[in-house]
Amino acid sequence: MSEIDDNVISWDDSVVPSQDTNKENKQTSRSMKLNKRKIGVIGNNYLSDAMRSAFDSKLTEKKQVASSELSSLIEWKPNLVFVCQDIPFLKTDVLDDASFIDTIIKLAKTEAGICIKTSINIDIYNKIVAAVGEQYVETRIVYSPEVEEDALSILNSEFVMIGGSMSAVKSYNEILMSSTVLSMKEVLYDTISNIILTKLGLSGFKAVKQTFFNQFHQFIMDLGNTNPTTIRKMMLKHPMISDTTLTLPTFVRAQSDPETSFKQSISFGGEYSNTDVKLLVGMTDKLSVVDECVNLRNLKD
Repeated sequence: MSEIDDNVISWDDSVVPSQDTNKENKQTSRSMKLNKRKIGVIGNNYLSDAMRSAFDSKLTEKKQVASSELSSLIEWKPNLVFVCQDIPFLKTDVLDDASFIDTIIKLAKTEAGICIKTSINIDIYNKIVAAVGEQYVETRIVYSPEVEEDALSILNSEFVMIGGSMSAVKSYNEILMSSTVLSMKEVLYDTISNIILTKLGLSGFKAVKQTFFNQFHQFIMDLGNTNPTTIRKMMLKHPMISDTTLTLPTFVRAQSDPETSFKQSISFGGEYSNTDVKLLVGMTDKLSVVDECVNLRNLKD
């Protein structure tokens, strides 16, 4: 990365404030201000609120803008920019990512490092790479999505995911550790593509899990004379709820059973009996998420 003014800490940490002990008044407020990292935040949502609040004002200068005010942020010359702007959906449920991609392109013409906080998918990531180049992505961009859904939960989160090249992640992590109030206990590092899929996978699992309990609650209420809260609490005490073996695809486990077809193996039961689940879905049409798991007619060859 190219160097910037010696009085400002750079994204890649290759440039540090002058330590010349012969300079007088180096502890003046002006010097301290010049030595602060400049953190930019783009967006107006819980992600941007969390990122703005995460940085210690004694160690950093912060500037938050809407995507429409990007030019003023660029003129400010930040060292690190958090891109938190929303990517809207069109009425056809197609992502309208043009403005988001344009923001990345404009930031790529500056000296700032970029941390993308907005949730993206592989298609958007491929567009970013095509727009700014693979080398730029590897040296200047990290992806650090959040699974929490409000600013306070993000600030208190003990788990952080960071995707990017080793050099970019190192620079970003150093800034997190030295300039923020975040207190994460575990940091997961990997490629941007893997972090994208991990984040989307967690969100998808959460959606299925929540939908199941929503539908199961309503099913129990419809039966009457039964307390859904009692049932849920008893279920939570069973070790199956946290059984990690259930994350292993059934078609992998089914390979040891020659009598199980591939289509059967990618259903919920696969190599073992679906009897209990079929008994459950046979009682109601309210458990559509479960029916989708076991009904072979819902599965494509």
